[in-house]
Amino acid sequence: MIGVLSKAIVTQYYRLNTGFFLVLTLLLFGLLPGNATVEMHRFLMLQITESWLFLAGATALWVAYASKCLLYCHRELRNPTNSYLYHMQALPWWRHYVLWLLVHLQLLLPTLLYGVATVALGLHGHHWVMAVLFALVQVLLLVVPPVLSTYTTNNTWRHYPLRVPTLLSGRRKLPATFLLHHALYLRKGTFIGLKALSVLLLQGMVAANTNEINKESVAVLMMFLISAHALLPVHFVHFVAIRLRFLNNMPINRARLMLTGAFTFAVIYLPEFLFLTLNGRHALPPDMIVALYVVAIAQTMLYGALFYLPHMTVDRYTMVVLGLFFVTLLFLASFNLWLLGLTEGVIAVAIFYRYYRQYELP
Repeated sequence: MIGVLSKAIVTQYYRLNTGFFLVLTLLLFGLLPGNATVEMHRFLMLQITESWLFLAGATALWVAYASKCLLYCHRELRNPTNSYLYHMQALPWWRHYVLWLLVHLQLLLPTLLYGVATVALGLHGHHWVMAVLFALVQVLLLVVPPVLSTYTTNNTWRHYPLRVPTLLSGRRKLPATFLLHHALYLRKGTFIGLKALSVLLLQGMVAANTNEINKESVAVLMMFLISAHALLPVHFVHFVAIRLRFLNNMPINRARLMLTGAFTFAVIYLPEFLFLTLNGRHALPPDMIVALYVVAIAQTMLYGALFYLPHMTVDRYTMVVLGLFFVTLLFLASFNLWLLGLTEGVIAVAIFYRYYRQYELP
């Protein structure tokens, strides 16, 4: 039975989240050289077992990922295609629970491995209290979700006992905020995950460079974060093509749509901009921080415009994003940031104006 569950739940989960794990791997292990990467993660692990702030932040990230896995299992169980899994109701409760425990163990394996390494390093450094607390977090996140998955399987006629709170619901939404509400409501998991990852990496950079921040390192880090945000334009293009397709029959010019996208990304990148302004102002000139903010908006708009190109699929889009990331890194050495942002903005506008009316969702 565990083989069936692994193929139906676990394999499909990692297949659907390949892009997410690829970007996460690049951000966490492709940002710095080998020795520097090891030192960075060692520093983060030690801070988790030394600082209550880092422990709270890590716990929030672990809970968010465990919630993502739990909600995925719930959606798959509610999918009529997987109704054959309801035969698990014939199993004894303890065996039923053990099966879901093994499933969640496989889903949580990336965070569990990192957590085990963090706890081991904390115990080695004699930070007993926080290390034990973080170990308890790992145990709770492993043993509690299978209880809820077991409940869902055995109570298919009832509603799910936990509901994810909706953000900004019940209020009148202005057209300029449609994409922003879409990110906060339907894509809140992706949005919150990206913001948490951004803050964690930026905080780690500032904590590791208390005396001086290298300007080139900040620029490279921002390029990584911008590439991670390339997930959002894909969701936005699909949202506009499906839910807002009536816009094509309305007298709304494309310039207004482009401004809506620019406004959305300007709000989305505000946390990174404010973080650099507050923590990097002693080392980074204000014009560079603003230039990085403009580049982030322009490049993400370019990612969204690229999806309107003919024959553009998600696989091709991922390769294009990776290619643009490395090309942008090369241009950072010779291009002015303002010129880079202007160039990317012009290309985004040209592609959007040329192909927006012709786009058809595959």
